[in-house]
Amino acid sequence: MTGMSGPSPQEAHDRVKKIVDRIQGLPSLPSTLTSINQMVLNTKTSPKEVAQLISSDPALTSKVLRIVNSTFYGFPNRIATITHAIVILGFNTIKSIVLSSSIFDVFQRNSDAVDFDRTEFWRHSVGCGAAARALGHRLNYPAAEELFIAGLLHDIGKIVLDQFLAAQFQEALRMAKERPCLLVQAEAEVFGFTHADVGSLLFEKWNLSKGLVQTTRFHHNPGLAGDSLKLAAIVHVADILVRALRFGNGGDEKIPIVSDSAWAALALEESEFDALLRQTRAEIEKATVFLDFAKK
Repeated sequence: MTGMSGPSPQEAHDRVKKIVDRIQGLPSLPSTLTSINQMVLNTKTSPKEVAQLISSDPALTSKVLRIVNSTFYGFPNRIATITHAIVILGFNTIKSIVLSSSIFDVFQRNSDAVDFDRTEFWRHSVGCGAAARALGHRLNYPAAEELFIAGLLHDIGKIVLDQFLAAQFQEALRMAKERPCLLVQAEAEVFGFTHADVGSLLFEKWNLSKGLVQTTRFHHNPGLAGDSLKLAAIVHVADILVRALRFGNGGDEKIPIVSDSAWAALALEESEFDALLRQTRAEIEKATVFLDFAKK
């Protein structure tokens, strides 16, 4: 249709930013993770220094060691210390583990929305991280850790909407159920913006990587993700794979069609999907260690 146009991406972004900035009580990034981010940027930082920081929090230490010793990484010998884990896995992987294990604490309360089950939401999120990892293996993507984090956190804006704009979010959930349509479409009608916009702005406030910000913002439309197109395309397809497997629930029952831009970016064939579903199931089995952190 010609002669009509909505707000530009920048205008929409500015509008959502104003709304997000007005939300009272929006969580900040855990202080330990903020410190780790700063330390990792310093080339003189030693594994021992990062290990001392993590080890000052016994609960976090326990989580990190549990993950590095799980089938998710599959090391044959037990890793007993954080320093050993950093030497083997590297700073960035440990930072990703801290972020992924901490995010459950940041958004811990239960949902008041009848149609939004946070346990099922976290199952979907972990499943999407696992599916992104499976796709990364198949595509020889160089940063598997980045894929898991991007998949795990892609829908975090839904938690923000549920926690801080609950009445309108409940309306969007009902709309998605009754039509039925994708929740992201219902959000656009009810709010004028979506969970993808809100999640990406939260990550901007937390000073997380541009790739994670762009992927979160455009995981429903990866063609707009610019330099992060491939990462966004992987998360886009991972989301669809997990929906097809019915592992968890992100708030609606619909399975979207894979976008043309994702097909082109990943050069996937329809014939590969059965194998991808099998690989995703195997990755989900290994990633379920993260679901224990979502339990109250």
